[in-house]
Amino acid sequence: MFSWGIRMALAGTLPILWGLAMGRLEDAVWVTLTAEAISWVELKGSFTWRLRTLLLGAVLAVLAAILGSVTGGSIWVGCLVMFGVGFISTLLKNIGDRASGLAICVYLLFIICNAFPVASLHELELRTELIAVGAAWPVVVGVAASAFMPAQEPFRRHIALIWRAIANLAEAVSNSDNRVGYTHKLADVYQKETDVRTAINNSYEFFSSLAQQANGKDNKHYQLTMLRKLAGLVAVNVIAMGDEMEHVSIHELDKELRVKAAALFGALKAAANRLSVYVIGLNPEEQLLVRSQINRLQKLTVLIRAHQLPDDARQVAAINRILQLTERTIRLLENAILRIEAMGGDKPVFRSYSLIKTSFVLKPKYLLRNIYVLFNINTLTFRYAMRSAIAATVAMFVYKWFGIDHGFWITFSLMIVIQPYFGATLKKAVDRILGTLLGIILGSFLLYLPQVAYLNPVILFITFVLMVYYVKKNYALSAFFITLNLMLLLNLEAIFSAELMVTRVVCTIAGSGLAIVSGWLVLPTWDKKWLPKHLANAIAANYQYYTKSFYTAEGHANWTRYKQTTESDNSNVFDSFNRYMQEPGKVKSDVWHDLITCNVRIARNLNNIHMEQAEKKLTHTQAAPPEQQGKINECLQLFNKVMSHMGSLHQGYNADLIEPTASTKSFFTLNDAQMLSIEKIIVELKTMQVDLEGMK
Repeated sequence: MFSWGIRMALAGTLPILWGLAMGRLEDAVWVTLTAEAISWVELKGSFTWRLRTLLLGAVLAVLAAILGSVTGGSIWVGCLVMFGVGFISTLLKNIGDRASGLAICVYLLFIICNAFPVASLHELELRTELIAVGAAWPVVVGVAASAFMPAQEPFRRHIALIWRAIANLAEAVSNSDNRVGYTHKLADVYQKETDVRTAINNSYEFFSSLAQQANGKDNKHYQLTMLRKLAGLVAVNVIAMGDEMEHVSIHELDKELRVKAAALFGALKAAANRLSVYVIGLNPEEQLLVRSQINRLQKLTVLIRAHQLPDDARQVAAINRILQLTERTIRLLENAILRIEAMGGDKPVFRSYSLIKTSFVLKPKYLLRNIYVLFNINTLTFRYAMRSAIAATVAMFVYKWFGIDHGFWITFSLMIVIQPYFGATLKKAVDRILGTLLGIILGSFLLYLPQVAYLNPVILFITFVLMVYYVKKNYALSAFFITLNLMLLLNLEAIFSAELMVTRVVCTIAGSGLAIVSGWLVLPTWDKKWLPKHLANAIAANYQYYTKSFYTAEGHANWTRYKQTTESDNSNVFDSFNRYMQEPGKVKSDVWHDLITCNVRIARNLNNIHMEQAEKKLTHTQAAPPEQQGKINECLQLFNKVMSHMGSLHQGYNADLIEPTASTKSFFTLNDAQMLSIEKIIVELKTMQVDLEGMK
């Protein structure tokens, strides 16, 4: 985030210095404004992805600026085009983090250029030239910043974030407590598990090659893909430790054993953290620190095994299982180090990417693919885009009709604040208003001081860096620096005006309020409605995971593919539930939480079954014996009963169910741990059946 802020600061401040030196400050403002808009594009992924995104942002910025400039003179044409710009930019924003920056390029430049229209063709030509320069400059800065980075650093950084999320998950597991009244600690484990899945999904978004599909000839990419897979397997083990911790009464253990247990999880967290740093820096010193934590894990495992365990057989079994999972995690961590070593060094981009390879960055297939993704509109994105377009059009009409000075802040605030869901819109509106108020107060005070004009470039540089640095950490603080930045940028030659300060405050509150009202009244999206559909999809994903694992050879061999799909759907339903709980209305039902956690535990047990199978290291497997097959089929029949309720959760849902027969056989024999997982799945399915029947 800091390097991103520096990139934006360079792209935004240098044109101002040029304007001051050449006496063309007004022209420099347009260049800087465009450069700032394009610099909001977050550079993720490979060099080609970055170059493609920057070029697309530059093209969209120029088009939006021209549209805004030529339509600003007519309230009706301006509002009509605002509807289209609001719709398209929202679709862009809804595609992902990378496209959110493209959305800002579109609506920021259109809104401001529309507020300051051109009066002649000559003025349009001059402004277009300035906008084009402003669009080209951040592309140059972005390419220069990316050309000297190691070629695989973006992929390594995504993997490092997965390991960092695993470290946080290990900490949450160590803090979990099965006593009554400590459910918030168990909920924290679910949240950290979701964070791990989000980090993995983000990695797949930019580096989609599965471990099974990686090309062994590209050694670096292959090793990193395998390293990502290892991170996912370590996460499965840590989550399984969390399940076992629910059976351990930590507060009843003797002090010495509690200290050793805390040290065990502390070493696991430290190992994951150090590995995340090692993946990014590739420093041999970091490898030594990782190995040190791995050795500590091994010693603590031995010490706990030698300790006198409690008399409760259930707790002893859980502790032994945690130690077994720790030993497996140690082997995975050691394998991760070997993968990083096998990857070798990482050359800079300019030495890794040939000119011919880079020249294909804008191949037609990429353009067609992006257009397809953009207009692949489902119900949720369509409603969000329509809501944004309608609200933005109303905001523009109001300030144009009443001739509100600097009224474009209404539309600008609305487009920033409005979110797909009401709860998120409300939270962002509060942060936006708070940050904007403080930014306007400080900005007005700075404008009141004549001598601050000499420090404007320095202050702008600082605000460029900090507004990016805090945009994902603390949006209220980021909004404060964004407001301060725009005030100084758009008023470089202006003097303090108390009336204008009040106008900006009122416009920001009006835009944020309009975003909240539109989220309530205009095609609202309530998770009260969407939560059942998300849950149905998550249960169906678990069903597919189960049937593919036990009844198809392909599914058993490629189980990680179904694991990823299942965990992603579980994350979606968990996020939907959290939004549902934040929505205004009556007291929420606890049954949704119970069903979600049951479904999550089923996925965890399926993961454990496959992890146990991987530990067997068998070249040939035998079919499950009749007794085990009976349990597997019983589990399937219970699953079928649960799936029969999906139509009530998701109207029109139609699932293809599998019915076991006398000749049905699974592809592998289960050990005791795997059979225990089957028994746990049966318990969860019976619980879900009762809950689903109670909802009728």
